[in-house]
Amino acid sequence: MKRIRYFDLLRCISFCFIIFYHMISQLYFSRLFPLDKVLPFYENDNMNIAMLGVAVFFILSGAGLAYSTGENFDIRRFYKKRFIRILIPFYITYISYFIYKAGTTGSFTSFFPPETSAWKIIFTFFGMDEWISQHGIHTFSLGIGEWFLGALIILYLLFPLLRFLMKKNPCLFFIGSTCIYLLLLFYYPFHTPVHVNLLIKGYDFVLGMLLGYTNHKFRPQWAFLSVPLVIFFFVSPFRLGIHYELKVEILAVAFCISISYLEPILQKKELKLLDLLSRYSYEIFLVHHIIIYILTPASIPYLRGSWSVSILFAVELVFIAFFAFILKWISGRCIAFLSRRTAT
Repeated sequence: MKRIRYFDLLRCISFCFIIFYHMISQLYFSRLFPLDKVLPFYENDNMNIAMLGVAVFFILSGAGLAYSTGENFDIRRFYKKRFIRILIPFYITYISYFIYKAGTTGSFTSFFPPETSAWKIIFTFFGMDEWISQHGIHTFSLGIGEWFLGALIILYLLFPLLRFLMKKNPCLFFIGSTCIYLLLLFYYPFHTPVHVNLLIKGYDFVLGMLLGYTNHKFRPQWAFLSVPLVIFFFVSPFRLGIHYELKVEILAVAFCISISYLEPILQKKELKLLDLLSRYSYEIFLVHHIIIYILTPASIPYLRGSWSVSILFAVELVFIAFFAFILKWISGRCIAFLSRRTAT
């Protein structure tokens, strides 16, 4: 199966957006800079790079699954492969960070809400603890994978059903999904934030599935609409009077379409760095927040102006790369061992 290179590029860009957002926002949470100083780096009236990165990642997840499964879909093999590759690195990261937290605090429980019931460890077992905690339920979350790992896992569970519905009637599937999305957006009955709602983010996933199944290429004429839209949202000359989540959706789709036109160039080039970043993207995603959480507050006594912040960011990137490599190495051997055991 031919590798779609612009998928790799989009994946890397989306994670760069998310990591940059966390680096910048942590400066505010660590009380190094006021909010009005850091906000312009990642948000304007019409967009937020973290929300854009998440939306693009959900679209890519749906597109990647749809494209890779194609016509040869084995549900048992799908679940086994996906969840081993998702959960093993998550477990390793969680256990490692738990040991670190226990060692630094001298307690095994002080960093969890005191009213958390023991049975709720099951949410951590399935990688959904942080997403569940967004709904006001206390869990044993350490923030690993953030809320969208849990949402993606549920969408992976639903993927065979979504795939069946889409293959049955792609047009009706798209129209029905869009109606549900718009209805929820403008008549939102839930208490959880809109951007973490499974049905809202599931629409990104569905759009990605349609992209992967139908045709991952776009007509050249679409560039005359998508590229100006992306420029408008980033420059933001005036505020659009529509729902913020809808702005994110429009920008994410326009961004994906715009990047897709680089595919012919990407196919001709041997981009080893792009391949490397794409291959390690999940491990980077799991460890980056931990590194930023630890290093930013620890660096407070040494920060003296913008140049020192740049050094901090560079150091954080080095640590993220190092621990992502270690995580990939360990989890790769664990996955290989489990694969051999289950095969026999």
